[in-house]
Amino acid sequence: MLLNTGDNYEPEEADVIAWQRTYPAINVHQELNAMESWLDANPTRRKTSKGIKRFINSWLTRAQDRGGSPQVKSKANSSKAISIEDKLADVGWIQNETMKQQAKDFYLRTKGFYFDGEKRHNA
Repeated sequence: MLLNTGDNYEPEEADVIAWQRTYPAINVHQELNAMESWLDANPTRRKTSKGIKRFINSWLTRAQDRGGSPQVKSKANSSKAISIEDKLADVGWIQNETMKQQAKDFYLRTKGFYFDGEKRHNA
């Protein structure tokens, strides 16, 4: 990563391992590549040798808080991984608790299950 002095910063392997443990929902190597590209494209915002680790940590924290890197997110949570049958019996979108319970009861009676937006519940 280019610093404001024109020098190149290369993170130590021990730091990368620590970041991987601290931020399990993200692909640290991919995020480091994104940081490198960002610093290259924003020369006036490049960091000092003393501030680069703080920049990296802040970037990784934001990536983790946003839900992680797309490559690391579980495919089980993707809409493609949810069956059409589950989507049809989904009650997770219903706001009113009374109506939600009625929908659960209906799907349990007619289909033998309902889906709450995350998990299938069987009768």
